Amino acid sequence: MNYLARFIASRIPPGAAARYCALLSPLVIVVLLATLSEAATRAVTVGIYENAPKVFTSDSGQPSGIFVDIIEDIAKKEGWRLRYVPGTWAEGLDRLAKGDIDLMPDVAYTAEREKIYSFHKEPVLTVWSQVYAPKGSGIQSILDLNGKRVAALEQTIQLETFRRLAASFELNITLIPVPDYKTEFEMLRAGKADAGLTNRFYGLMYARTYGLEDTPVMFDPAPFFFAASRNASRELPDVIDRRLIELKQDPQSAYYASMKRWTAEEVQLKLPSWVKVIGLALGGLVVLVLFLVIGRQHAAEAALRKEKTFAETIIDSVPGAFYVIDARGRLVRWNRYLAKLNDLHPDELTGMDSLRNIHDQDKESIARSISDAFAVGEAEAEARIRTSEGERTFLFTGRRIDAEGTPLVVGSGIEITSRKRAEQELLRYQGHLEELVERRTITLQETNVKLQREIEERSRAQSELRAALVDLADAKERAEAADRLKSAFLATMSHELRTPLNSIIGFTGILRQGLPGPLNEEQKKQMEMVQNSADHLLALINDVLDISKIEARQLQVASAPFDLRTSILRSVQTVRPLAEKKGLDLSVEVAPEIGVIMSDQRRVEQIALNLLSNAIKYTEAGSVRLTCAVHDGSILTTVEDTGIGIKNEDLRRIFTPFTQVESGLTRRYEGTGLGLSICKRLVELLGGTIRAESDVGKGSRFSFTLPIPERTS
Repeated sequence: MNYLARFIASRIPPGAAARYCALLSPLVIVVLLATLSEAATRAVTVGIYENAPKVFTSDSGQPSGIFVDIIEDIAKKEGWRLRYVPGTWAEGLDRLAKGDIDLMPDVAYTAEREKIYSFHKEPVLTVWSQVYAPKGSGIQSILDLNGKRVAALEQTIQLETFRRLAASFELNITLIPVPDYKTEFEMLRAGKADAGLTNRFYGLMYARTYGLEDTPVMFDPAPFFFAASRNASRELPDVIDRRLIELKQDPQSAYYASMKRWTAEEVQLKLPSWVKVIGLALGGLVVLVLFLVIGRQHAAEAALRKEKTFAETIIDSVPGAFYVIDARGRLVRWNRYLAKLNDLHPDELTGMDSLRNIHDQDKESIARSISDAFAVGEAEAEARIRTSEGERTFLFTGRRIDAEGTPLVVGSGIEITSRKRAEQELLRYQGHLEELVERRTITLQETNVKLQREIEERSRAQSELRAALVDLADAKERAEAADRLKSAFLATMSHELRTPLNSIIGFTGILRQGLPGPLNEEQKKQMEMVQNSADHLLALINDVLDISKIEARQLQVASAPFDLRTSILRSVQTVRPLAEKKGLDLSVEVAPEIGVIMSDQRRVEQIALNLLSNAIKYTEAGSVRLTCAVHDGSILTTVEDTGIGIKNEDLRRIFTPFTQVESGLTRRYEGTGLGLSICKRLVELLGGTIRAESDVGKGSRFSFTLPIPERTS
């Protein structure tokens, strides 16, 4: 501390010493108070692994990233003293389970992990997973990964989700687990893998460095949290929840500053306030250094060289571009970043026109921004710059100073190329959403008409076959053509409808969470309408594809061991927000003897989710209850509700495709009429039965059975 005071005092002109000391006094007091209180603060150990920009170790060896910024802001407010423990992802989870550390950042929630760790409720981030590949790979959909080698981070939900997704499309993919994303990208660059899975944040930050490109294959928007030791108290998760809610409610908080700093994906074009503060602060710092250098011009030559080196070191350490412009628009000072950006040797920048590499369409606005800075004191502007790596977009700030009577503009520039690209992509998806949905709907209708026509022709051919054997060959040909058309229809719908709809739902979800920035109430309402419509259309498409596969006898069910109790509880947790929104009491009771069975886990969960969703949809008040137990040599699962009920005459046809209890323009509940039909077909394929009972005005009860294998493991 004394060294710092002597160092600053030696570089302040004698007449300005009192003024500078007054400015530095609060800083000295803060440092002393922080030192005195350090011993009384609570120590909190936090695991660190390499997954930039969410959490990683910087080149200087310091913990960095979005999760680090947030926990350090919370620690500052709570008086915690943080200690970071580096390691791999797997090592961090193992240390947390043993209680060797207090917190592990960047952990996705699952029911299985909740048995081992403790989670807070408010998510820090919701991040999409995305497939990256070497440039020119030609990968445009998940179908293009068939026969490929795909690398993914070991022991992650991302890996297991993709494994199930690939299985649902019956793809032959070789999955290669890796310890970290850096290893994954190095394998892609070396040709040891054809594609890799990573979160979108890491991909945006490093894909370009490794010569990779982002593909349109995106999936699994997952919420991420700080996980705490299960055996510790709830104090840490509860405090993080409370502070996160406060941070998200304040647009100027450290939360949004960190998001903008590490992702550069802000929707509006307005310069963020934190950039202004940093730019002005850096400008002020550099101005102070320049004045110190100018004030020491008459000192000894050795001292002058030392001051110059000191100033240049500070200038070159400024993040982004730094520059000083004279009244003619010529460069007077710059940093190495600006020289590299212009592909010039630093000496070549002396006296160079500051507009030299500015895009022609932006030169007029930048010139006017510089004039405004000289006239009113400060200004900001956005411009595109031509570089050897292509066109890049920057946000510039400028502030006027007077150096010994000479007016200059000191400025800084922050690159926003990735943010602009994300804005354009989002606008493109928004602008073409209605057109895309309409075009895909028309295609679906036309295909259905063609399919129905082929089915009718096949039926007529079969009737003619019974009347005359001479038409056998012709009937067989038409039947085979119908099968080929249906297969083509299923493949086309999977690729052409599911993939773009998933992207639409994902980007809409990101906007609704306010990750790029807060939304006003009208914007939230509109985004909710878009997401609800897209979810509804995706559910309709999935139902139509499932029933088509079942009727074409192309749907195959798997048989593998899985924990039925865990699947039931996961299904209930999935629909719990819907029940809570309507004020319904949602309960579940699974008998102790229910455990591991041999069946198709995905299809069993699909049946349970469909029955639970229907029960909640048709129940306005009361409760929904799920029970699961062994009964008469089978596993019996029952979903009961206190909803509107079903008439006896309707019970006989509720399992028929495209059948609903209510119909016409006045019906209150949306739906396709395919859900129960799909459930019935799936239960039968799994070797069980399904039945329905109901009393109008009192509620309904749906039950399905699954066989118990002779031996389970």
